Amino acid sequence: MKRTVYDYHDLQQSIDTLIGKFGLNKTIEVIDNLSGNTELQSKDSEKVKLLLVFIISQAIEVFNLQEEHFYSSTIQEYREARMACYYLLKKYTKTSYAKIGENFKQSKRAILYNYHKCDEILSIPQYYKTFVEKFKTLENNTINFIAKLN
Repeated sequence: MKRTVYDYHDLQQSIDTLIGKFGLNKTIEVIDNLSGNTELQSKDSEKVKLLLVFIISQAIEVFNLQEEHFYSSTIQEYREARMACYYLLKKYTKTSYAKIGENFKQSKRAILYNYHKCDEILSIPQYYKTFVEKFKTLENNTINFIAKLN
């Protein structure tokens, strides 16, 4: 079973592992990237487009979906995957709800509803364990991708 509570000892071990793998300079660079660059501005339009494609492809993989049905299926897993995409795009790009809706052929209102629904689900993870696990995986992959983009 995976640990959910970490302490400074665990942090130090992880940092030591990173230093052993990448060296001190690269480790500091990675930490700086992760701590300071986890958000893209809407004006970085090329990066936002790359992030959109990345998040969708990762959602399809993490939620174990078929790509051809991603935008249109009404099955719960597909709806949850799209909801996670909307949430992450809004959170990490500050793109407007309307612009996110354009990318998914959805209304601004639908994106707004799903964003708040996802936020609500994440606030009570004990009731939505499967979704929250998949969401966290998708979010971690997204953060790593943004760090590499920046």
